[in-house]
Amino acid sequence: MTQTLKKMRKVYTHYMDRILYKYYRHKLASQGRKTSISDDNSYPVVCYMASKNERFFQGFRRNSTYNDILEHVSQSQGQAYLDIISQREALPFSDEEWDHFHENDLYGNPVTFPYTINGRALVFSPTTLRYVKVLQDIELLFDTRQIRSIAEIGIGYAGECRIMASYLKNLESYSLFDLPEVLGLAKKYLGKFGKSIIGKTKFVDGTRIEVDESYDFVMSNYAFSELVRDIQDIYLHKVILKSKAGYITWNSLSCDTLDGYSLDALLEKIPGSAVIPEEPLTKEKNCIIVWGTKTQGH
Repeated sequence: MTQTLKKMRKVYTHYMDRILYKYYRHKLASQGRKTSISDDNSYPVVCYMASKNERFFQGFRRNSTYNDILEHVSQSQGQAYLDIISQREALPFSDEEWDHFHENDLYGNPVTFPYTINGRALVFSPTTLRYVKVLQDIELLFDTRQIRSIAEIGIGYAGECRIMASYLKNLESYSLFDLPEVLGLAKKYLGKFGKSIIGKTKFVDGTRIEVDESYDFVMSNYAFSELVRDIQDIYLHKVILKSKAGYITWNSLSCDTLDGYSLDALLEKIPGSAVIPEEPLTKEKNCIIVWGTKTQGH
């Protein structure tokens, strides 16, 4: 193919992407849905396009609209996560485990950087390093042998799910709660890894939660604290308060701008909950709400 034809194809592809983006954005906006900060008629459209179009999927983790919500962890923050992981001698990860974690970056073409891990030079997305640090937090704080069912609120592309579901030996079910467009992307991503993970995964539309289940563990990386209060109430009653243990990374965005619950209000609503620091601290006021830890008990 000549350079001219390649350039013409690139221009045409970009043009069609813009047309589809505008069409789906208008269609979504007509629904008048506003459940969270990320439910902005832009991010869900990018997720939808990535779920339906293989070419778009191949580069979605570099999409600027997607990066407003996810995949914006900096190289230095990635190093900070790695430093914490490496310093915790109680739970070191083997070379084989790091190779497995690295498979998260096989799809979506994320921005990656070189890091030294266990003396090896490896290239990682900083976001994937954050997912590994969260896994290590959970392994150290909770008796994961008792975790057979997980609910995750706000799932990104399901990168944390893949790492957690692959690592925890006794896990039987993993429920993903998010917007339907995001669930479509997660299903496509997890499907790239065969049936071992997606076979135990449940995809739950977070705009109308109809499940009635209890969970051993619930987690949310920032997402719960970016929901409007009405949706927070639904998650509290149908998911969080039905979970024996939990790990919620909290920020003040919803509290500051969407009338979401304050940190103190959530601590009052979740029995036995306590606050631990977010390490490294990525934004002022951020913290982690936990309950059912090894020291707290279920």
